[in-house]
Amino acid sequence: MHIRDTLTTITHTGADVDDLDLRTRIIKVNTMSLVIGLLATFFAWFFYAISGKMEILAAASLEGVAYFSIIWINKKGKYNLGALLAQLIPNLATLYFGIILSAVIEASLLAIFLIGSSFLIIKERKYRVISVSLTVIVLVLLQVNEELRIISPLTFGYTNQRIIHFSAISVVFSLNILIIALYVNQNDILVAELRERGEKLEKANDYKSVFVRETNHEIRVPLNAIHSISQLLVIQSRQQQELAPIRATAEHLCAASYHALEIINNVLELSRIEVGKMHEVFREPFDVRNWIDNIVVTSQYIARNKGVKIALDYDRQQMPAQIDSDKVKLTQIVNNILFNAIKFTADNSTVSIQVSTEKNSCYIRIRDAGKGMEKEQLEKIFDPFTTGKNDFSNGTGLGLHIARHLVSLLGGAITVESIPGKGTSFCIAFPLVAFEGNQPVQPVMKEMPPLPSFTNIRMMIVEDDQMSQIYLTRYLSSLGCHLLTAATGEQALGIMQEQPPDIVLLDSHLPDMDALALLEKFKLIPQLKDIPVIITTGDVFEESRNAMLNAGVAGYVTKPIDFNILTQEINNCLKLPALF
Repeated sequence: MHIRDTLTTITHTGADVDDLDLRTRIIKVNTMSLVIGLLATFFAWFFYAISGKMEILAAASLEGVAYFSIIWINKKGKYNLGALLAQLIPNLATLYFGIILSAVIEASLLAIFLIGSSFLIIKERKYRVISVSLTVIVLVLLQVNEELRIISPLTFGYTNQRIIHFSAISVVFSLNILIIALYVNQNDILVAELRERGEKLEKANDYKSVFVRETNHEIRVPLNAIHSISQLLVIQSRQQQELAPIRATAEHLCAASYHALEIINNVLELSRIEVGKMHEVFREPFDVRNWIDNIVVTSQYIARNKGVKIALDYDRQQMPAQIDSDKVKLTQIVNNILFNAIKFTADNSTVSIQVSTEKNSCYIRIRDAGKGMEKEQLEKIFDPFTTGKNDFSNGTGLGLHIARHLVSLLGGAITVESIPGKGTSFCIAFPLVAFEGNQPVQPVMKEMPPLPSFTNIRMMIVEDDQMSQIYLTRYLSSLGCHLLTAATGEQALGIMQEQPPDIVLLDSHLPDMDALALLEKFKLIPQLKDIPVIITTGDVFEESRNAMLNAGVAGYVTKPIDFNILTQEINNCLKLPALF
């Protein structure tokens, strides 16, 4: 045990440095120097004992001392000098002993050791080239001396010659094994480091995923209250004359909550891209004309804050009634490009949207009236976290990066043209697959849709966040709903068994159980199993949505809740048959 500790102390001499790569190379140089120094010293006296040749004793002893001095040099912190000597000494020894012992040993067998050590202990490329070149020169000089006999080798008797020959072979073999062993050890260390780093990265990625999920949920809960308040204020300011003065403020608040939601969605999208989760493309038939109309209506809330008008231009006769594509991804793509145009266009200007079809492709061109961009900016515009400065709002610089990623999933592309001082134009192109079925046409969203009447509809709201519950209750009460509320799953079960509702609005995360567990309980109770359930959640991850839909829920509304979407989901539920 003491011998192992002593050897470890010697091989780690001077290796107390922070740089892991340098420390590893110092240990290898010390190990090689110790082993070869001991071999040289032993065989110096062994060969001298059997041959009596002082030329061997002096040179081999000097070689041993030189190798031991390398360890001392590393202790003094002269690492580059130590590495240089660790290459120079074996080359000189090979040249010297290769000449005087050429009658008993082929020194070129050391080529593997000499070249291998160059790559093992020298990091800089140019010094490796010098070291390998030195080895080549040594081997050439040995060959020249072999051919021309410039220096005559030592002569030995037959017995001594055979002893020295096999001893020298064992030395060469040992040195080559040493260099191979050091390479294997280095490879094992690198593999272990890679495995350790991989495990740390995987663990960090898991932590990041948990953090993103939790942060997403925690942010969406208060944002849901802000968005609900802003929507109620907009509705009330349009219905009640005394609240008309706050209408503009309410619309600004509503636009700001839309902007915050866009930033959250983009951060989530980037996290999916970074972990390599390529989204599946969920194609569905939809009316492309009504779809683009709805996007413009929603974006006009945001554009109005800058006095910007959104001008939409397309030929209704030319566009197919419906197309088959991923509506959610297309919406996110257009929203990111359009909001970017609104953000950077001049105040009181116009952002134009032109939709056209050519052969089997659909083109959406969005042009602003901003300052434009230079060529250098255009080359980096799709990089993540690249953003320009403006007085309207700040962003994450993720929108364009994500839009390009999503377009590529749909088999399309985004191009951009910009003229400094005259604005920028983006063109979104994606495959056009016309749908010829009888899918019902979706209604176009209006800026102020007429509020429906849900008089005599009994609705159960299961929501643990008090503020979200309050403003959801206020909105639904204004529609005539008779409301029941609960903050936990058990509380909801107790109330619903006494007063079965017509519809349940269920938060996906409750203090005592999650929504899936509560849905399973509903299925076991005859008077509850046929009630349609709409999930309200801050969880926007596709796997969570799919799990809920597979469990039989009637709708899935993400927070912050858009009252128009919620109203549409309630209308759909009133027509649904039994779910479970």
